[in-house]
Amino acid sequence: MEITKRWSFLVVSVVVALFLVGAARGADKDRRLVILFTHDLHSYFLPQRVEQPDGSFAVEGGYARLATAVERQRERHGDAVLLVDAGDYSMGTLFHSGFMSESWELRLMAAMGYDAVTLGNHEFDFKPEGLAKSLARAREILVSPPPIVASNVVFTADDPGDRSLKEEFRRYPVHDYLVIEKGGIRVGIFGILGKKAMVDAPFASPVTFSDPMEEGRRVVDILRNREGVDLVVCLSHTGTSEEKKLSEDERIAGEVPGIDVLVSGHTHTLLEEPIVVGRTHIVSAGNYGRHLGILEMAVEAGGGPRMVSYEIQKTAFHVPEGEATAATIEYIKERIDEELLAPLGLSFDQVVAVTDFSLKIPANVSENPGELGLGNLVTDSYRYAIRRAEAENYEHVTLAVQPIGHIRDSITRGPVTVDDVFRVLSLGIGPDNRVGYPLLTGYLTGGELKKLMEVETTIRQMKPEAQLQVSGVKMTYNPYRVPFDRVTSLFVENERGDYVPVERDRLYRIAANLYTAYMVDYISDVSFGLLSMELKDRNGKPLERLTDGIVSGTGSKGGGEVKEWLSLLSFLESFPDRTGDGLPDIPFSYASPEGRILVEPSWNPLKLVQGSTMITWVVIAVLLVILAIPVLFVTLIRRRRRRRRRQVGLHIPIGR
Repeated sequence: MEITKRWSFLVVSVVVALFLVGAARGADKDRRLVILFTHDLHSYFLPQRVEQPDGSFAVEGGYARLATAVERQRERHGDAVLLVDAGDYSMGTLFHSGFMSESWELRLMAAMGYDAVTLGNHEFDFKPEGLAKSLARAREILVSPPPIVASNVVFTADDPGDRSLKEEFRRYPVHDYLVIEKGGIRVGIFGILGKKAMVDAPFASPVTFSDPMEEGRRVVDILRNREGVDLVVCLSHTGTSEEKKLSEDERIAGEVPGIDVLVSGHTHTLLEEPIVVGRTHIVSAGNYGRHLGILEMAVEAGGGPRMVSYEIQKTAFHVPEGEATAATIEYIKERIDEELLAPLGLSFDQVVAVTDFSLKIPANVSENPGELGLGNLVTDSYRYAIRRAEAENYEHVTLAVQPIGHIRDSITRGPVTVDDVFRVLSLGIGPDNRVGYPLLTGYLTGGELKKLMEVETTIRQMKPEAQLQVSGVKMTYNPYRVPFDRVTSLFVENERGDYVPVERDRLYRIAANLYTAYMVDYISDVSFGLLSMELKDRNGKPLERLTDGIVSGTGSKGGGEVKEWLSLLSFLESFPDRTGDGLPDIPFSYASPEGRILVEPSWNPLKLVQGSTMITWVVIAVLLVILAIPVLFVTLIRRRRRRRRRQVGLHIPIGR
């Protein structure tokens, strides 16, 4: 009996010892977290035809595939999955037409189980009141709307323009930061809008944004020292660049210590490997939901976080569509057909033209593509649509301009649908609260017209998305000349279709979308006032309100404001049917640039100054002064030395 008791005691002791060892080992084991991330989804609910390098097409993206990819990760990793988005979840397809009334984007993101989302600049395109309506609608419909973090949004004290959004931030609520526990890891999450994205949010006014680095340091300090989190994740709608001095998120990572993971949005960058700055891993998954970012992090016992693995997973044919999500999207599509398109005599999938070639925009606008065939098509459509809308009241539009950053998608070879056309020019709303920026016109003098074209020669290097596409002018410029004075020739198309030299003091009518008109102030700022210009009426009087220049007319499609996307659609419908299939064909002249903007680099001294403005001569004068200073300095020193020698010579004693 005694032996039995001893053996029982021994067995229990061994079991307890093994349990304690196992527990100790469990305590020492790394805790894992899988961070799934997206950004710049831009309401791309449906998959898109994407042209491959070999000329074939693949179908990529779509929320139904994205939902499946997310669910697979949850099945694999359980509750150790964190799903986040770094902003610009709206504004890009016909689906965003329900942003204010139905908040489709947030409703689908809630269905996918997003743990945290931040706001991008395009969420403010609907103005503070529009964003407030979207948040309110999501809050009313959803039991658990996606948590939103926005750490550097600043409201005014008493301006009624942002009152509704300020109140909705409180009700939703929009958080300064969040602390979420996943897989036993306390994660601190905050969101910021970068300085470049701030410039791209002119319709956020009177809302402003505080310095992202200062706010980053403030929130990281709270998360680390007050909340005691294990891991800090920054959702940054800011962006990276191959040019390090322009890579804002890399600067944030370097100057805001304590961020472990920075999900970088805004620039639509696809990073195959993270950018590591200090302890911070910067990650990006491209745009439009064509990829899901997957970052696995481990938090070591007694140590800091470390990266375990990183994957950019393409949401293509190998990922099946989630049936529930696909059904919801189809329902939304039917609603858009009924409520938005049918009154215009259109439907979502209606084919309006055919093209034998693709009209592409570059994946990265900083590549400085210059003139594009698609840009020519878009700007030509503006002049066409204004002439059609104004009919017998039409006044000649000399120039139409479009920043390349506002051309949001390519047109791929084959049939072109209403949805395709909208995605090319999908941004904004007008004073009528209908989707799409309206076109407006105003007058500039010939001198100001030249200043506007200097944007293409100089500003494009500071802000690549501001590169201009044009219709109605032909210009050449020398990139080696003094900045803001590089245009060497400028011709404008007159009423007869002839190109004639621009006259400095004559008024010319120009056309642009509403956003571009508002960016005139930005051009003046970044050029230090050297490119200042002001839109005027036909009598040369400055427009009191830019909206006074909005074009409308019974000849426009749908009546009312002339929308840029409907301008392009009408222009496509006007083309002849070359193939006899009953559909218009896009002319081959738009397959490539036609020489509207020519670059003529030359170091020839005469060509560097010929026809220069005061800008060049002031720079030359300053350079001459700078060069003259050391010459003058050396001359003065030599004179002083000669004077001293003479003085010494006068005092030499004469020998006896």
